[in-house]
Amino acid sequence: MDRISGERDREKGGYFSESCVSQTDDSGGKRMIKVTRLSGEVLYLNIFQIESMESIPETKIKMMNGYYFLVKDSAESVLEQIRTFISGCMIPGGLG
Repeated sequence: MDRISGERDREKGGYFSESCVSQTDDSGGKRMIKVTRLSGEVLYLNIFQIESMESIPETKIKMMNGYYFLVKDSAESVLEQIRTFISGCMIPGGLG
């Protein structure tokens, strides 16, 4: 249970795992989505490092490195942020 919400990283002094960044700026970062921990702390997660999500009833986001985060955001709102990012990467009309 010590891996819940990255607590192991906090105890080691690393605060967060490599695949996520804590930012106070609301603008987030490239390839990142904004989620809120159950404690109210804001996290920005790299969408390419997300392995899976579960609704239990809070949302559990499992990262590729094995760590996971319990967040207030619904799985659907996280998916919508990912969809918005990916649709913003598309070039209308192709490269031609």
